[in-house]
Amino acid sequence: MRLVNRVLRDVQLKRPIPRLRAPLGFFCSQPCAIDVGYCVVRASHGIRPFSISPSLRSVADHDLIHPELSHISKPLAQTGVASQQTTNRSLVQETRAFQRWGALLMDPARLAVESDFFRQGPAKEWPRRLLVDMFVNYGDLALWTCLLDYQVRVNGPAGVLHVWRALWGRKTLYDVDSPLADAFWRIILEGALLSDDLSILDNIWVYSEWMYDLHRVKWPQLYITIIKHLLRTHQHQRVLQWHLRLTPNFYPGPDEFAKIIKEFALDKALNELDTLPSLYKTSPKKELYNALLPYLFDRGESRLARKWRRVFIRHGEAPLAPAPIRPFLRFMAGYYPNDKLTRKELAALKFTPEVMDDKKSDLSRELMNRVHGRTFGITVKNYNDRLGAKWFASSWVSLDVAISTISALGIEKIGPLSLQSIALRARSSGDLLNRMSQLREHGISVIDSNYFQLVLYLARQSDDELLYDLLQSDLHPDVFDDLNLQTRLIDSTTDISDWRTLRLLLVSRLVIYERSARRAANGVLRLRFLQRDQEGVLQILEDMKARNIPLNVEEASHIYDSLIEDYNGSRRVLNAQPAAFYLSIFRQLKSMDVPVPLSHWKLIMLSMARRGRQEDLERLSVELVDMFIHSQSLRPGFVPIHTWDLPEAMKGPLGGVENLLGVYIPQDIPTNHDNHPLRELFNSKVLTEMIENAFIAHPGQGFRAVPDTQPYGRQSQPWQIANIVRLLRTLNERGMWIRFRKIQFVVTNCLVNIYGPASPTDVSPRLMRESNTLTLKQMRDLIEEAWGSRLLPPLHKLAVVIQTRSPGATLDSRPLEYRIKDKNEGLLDG
Repeated sequence: MRLVNRVLRDVQLKRPIPRLRAPLGFFCSQPCAIDVGYCVVRASHGIRPFSISPSLRSVADHDLIHPELSHISKPLAQTGVASQQTTNRSLVQETRAFQRWGALLMDPARLAVESDFFRQGPAKEWPRRLLVDMFVNYGDLALWTCLLDYQVRVNGPAGVLHVWRALWGRKTLYDVDSPLADAFWRIILEGALLSDDLSILDNIWVYSEWMYDLHRVKWPQLYITIIKHLLRTHQHQRVLQWHLRLTPNFYPGPDEFAKIIKEFALDKALNELDTLPSLYKTSPKKELYNALLPYLFDRGESRLARKWRRVFIRHGEAPLAPAPIRPFLRFMAGYYPNDKLTRKELAALKFTPEVMDDKKSDLSRELMNRVHGRTFGITVKNYNDRLGAKWFASSWVSLDVAISTISALGIEKIGPLSLQSIALRARSSGDLLNRMSQLREHGISVIDSNYFQLVLYLARQSDDELLYDLLQSDLHPDVFDDLNLQTRLIDSTTDISDWRTLRLLLVSRLVIYERSARRAANGVLRLRFLQRDQEGVLQILEDMKARNIPLNVEEASHIYDSLIEDYNGSRRVLNAQPAAFYLSIFRQLKSMDVPVPLSHWKLIMLSMARRGRQEDLERLSVELVDMFIHSQSLRPGFVPIHTWDLPEAMKGPLGGVENLLGVYIPQDIPTNHDNHPLRELFNSKVLTEMIENAFIAHPGQGFRAVPDTQPYGRQSQPWQIANIVRLLRTLNERGMWIRFRKIQFVVTNCLVNIYGPASPTDVSPRLMRESNTLTLKQMRDLIEEAWGSRLLPPLHKLAVVIQTRSPGATLDSRPLEYRIKDKNEGLLDG
């Protein structure tokens, strides 16, 4: 084995070579480390290591929030502008790969002579031919690699170019299959890419064409390495030129091309100039739909995914597998219905049939089949799990056909044996989860049992090995529901050292324990909530979060329904104590990624506004805006939304999904989108009531004139008015879309109640008018200062508006020309 740390006393290095190993992208981004790129051939105790990054997997319907998954963090790989991904092939090499040139590796003097290809140094007086010029060594890649290794260690990047010039003049090498081939050709190519001489890369392309034309071999990773380097360094024109140049003979195939596009899909500079779409449009095979769209959507890049989808549709692409693309299509159908889905996209989106209303008859397919059977004299036959298991296990029929057939027969539940047959035909845990989703789409559920929960648990944990052992086990599914029998089996398997079966039984006990803990925790939570024990409820929720115990949908719904009952029972205003009780619970649920309906947040906000709790309202409003725009959920790039707040087009397909807490939606939805959560949370009615309640004197408050040098006291009426205006400005600055003219109109309406010619009919506005001591100018200056810029018209125009506008006017009651002007109102520039 070669000792790399041995001191070579007769070799004088021109510069120190750091012993770092990094991919090519590292050298491109850090020019000062350019000499590091050529340590790849050096051996460390006889080994030449290279790293390989693992690929990411996806799971079906990962946008849905189930209780079992609400506590699980879903970290995504942090993808930068140029995420570093290495090649799939390992380049680990040993010294023995150099074959008969192993001794030459340890002779630096001879290496100096043999690598002096142009005889301008040590080989100038050498009496014999160089080894690379001998016929017997023609095409010897191991020899060239020895010389390259020496030149890299001594001269760094210049040494690589020196070897390339010698190879370019001789054209004696075309070996791409030997163990050293990948390392050799890659170092040469990287040296050309990092060189300032662009002609070297052109020469490499000519040489690679010579290799392919004459010897029918391809330069390893030529297309991938060049295109990645040019994309990483943002050479937009050159990358397209080289793509067109290399595609005819060196196109790596649709899979490798998709990996390149995915690696740089989030690069903003490349997206601004449409570099990647240009590569796609000029590629020979267009098969990116299923690879790129789920990848982008999983990272919360819905805008970019929509942009790419339009490109794919124009080029005739369609989804090939429904499960990975379904979350994106479901999002598109709900939030962008004007982007019409194609026929194949609609087929991929097909989900559970619409659920009948509880008041209507349950006309299920099974009931209709029973009616037809009674009509034609056919006796009812219940689903036989053993027979169904044989049907699903039949290799002569695909699983898709088997599931569709069972669905057509009206079967709505299958047993554990049928589940076992389906799981045995699944290729992996992810495939099994996709099949479970497919069953749900057809309205078919699995009878709940410990065996079913164990299969589901192992699939979600991606433990393919243990899942396969479970499916191949001789244990009947009913065994996992009999704790006494399990205890005896654990003792017997321990005695006979059947560790595989013992492991299955112990894991099943773990799943059973988790289910028991979940039932107990949710039961205690219900009890504490009924007692209105705020500290106890928060402690239980905190413990559930820490122990990864899911919150049941029933318990979440009970909390939400209780808020509605308390709100309606207290004359549509929550007092301080219940408001604080529910708010603390909702904040804890938010930290668990359990979505709270927007209507419930609004009830608490409006209660604060009606009771004059401006400081609490300000804190909560800013918190909610940050939650939907800036805060990180357990799934970065997404925000959880309750099913009540989804667009109608999304509610239908999700109607048959059981135990659904909510849905994750991308956080990059524009805040001016009609269905953005903040548009519903701070809708026109809520904003109007927030502003109007600020102009009402609450207990302990009132208008009073103060000198210009004296600030208004906290909780005084002027302070409250200024605070609500300042809050709206703050929300707008934090990213929330606000219709400026609506704010201006409501504020002016409030001024009409105070300064208008007619006295308000309602008691609260009339009391506000009577207690006011501020002049119109003082009030306008107060509001303008709080807004930070001009909100109201000049004083003389404002006075005219106040005198002419009738109390209680709305935007829609104004003349048509004013309403047209407001139609396309955008964000306030400030």
